[in-house]
Amino acid sequence: LTYLNEASVLYNLKARYVANLIYTYSGLFCVAINPYRRFPIYSDNVISKYHGKKRTEMPPHLFAIADNAYRNMLQDRENQSMLITGESGAGKTENTKKVITYFARVAAGQSKQKEKEKEEKPGEKEKGSLEDQIVQANPVLEAY
Repeated sequence: LTYLNEASVLYNLKARYVANLIYTYSGLFCVAINPYRRFPIYSDNVISKYHGKKRTEMPPHLFAIADNAYRNMLQDRENQSMLITGESGAGKTENTKKVITYFARVAAGQSKQKEKEKEEKPGEKEKGSLEDQIVQANPVLEAY
């Protein structure tokens, strides 16, 4: 979205929604429209397509935003945050679950590489699987 007046925003979002394109970039933001049905756009195959890509290299998607935050965290060694906001029923919880899934799958792929390295360095303390750590964090996430 180049022009941010109400008419152009609504027209663009409606046109993309009709074409089953529920994500739209507007500057730094990724606007999502809840389709109230399941789309096959969250599979491992889609995750691998967005992993390591710049935001401009792929169509708008929540995974592009998640990957950008993940890469910035690794490169800059600074905490990152994502704000997922909207009215009741807008899909905040579902989108949060998709972001967590993305992080788990991407980090799990990297942890497999580290496991191979770890086998060469025995004696280091185990922290538990990534999935276990995420499950332990779930009550904190649901508190917000």
